[in-house]
Amino acid sequence: MTIGALKRLELLRNEPEHREKLWTIVNALQKGLREKGFNIGKTESPVTPVFFTGGVPEATQITYELREVHNIFCSIVVYPVVPKDVIMLRLIPTAAHTLEDVEYTINAFAQVKAKLDAGKFSDGNIKAMKL
Repeated sequence: MTIGALKRLELLRNEPEHREKLWTIVNALQKGLREKGFNIGKTESPVTPVFFTGGVPEATQITYELREVHNIFCSIVVYPVVPKDVIMLRLIPTAAHTLEDVEYTINAFAQVKAKLDAGKFSDGNIKAMKL
């Protein structure tokens, strides 16, 4: 871990364009999500939370859909870490992402939110994740 951390510090010092690209990607993602009406709270870091209303079954279905249909990985946070009926997904953009990746992610989130709002994730059937 120490070697990896030292290498990252070296890259930040010697190649500042990575940090600049990261913030370009982060700002585009966060701005785009807000413009589509997503609640991302107040974040000042690249880690981008996206809040939904629902329980564990809906959260599981959302993450399944994002991963298996849209090839987007995000971490899931549910009760008791957040209040009941709150789902928080965390996106972690990197300098390796592109603006096209950002647009794709925003569109995928919009599609998933439309399904959630239409009640398509409320049937109680939790799909099995592929390993």
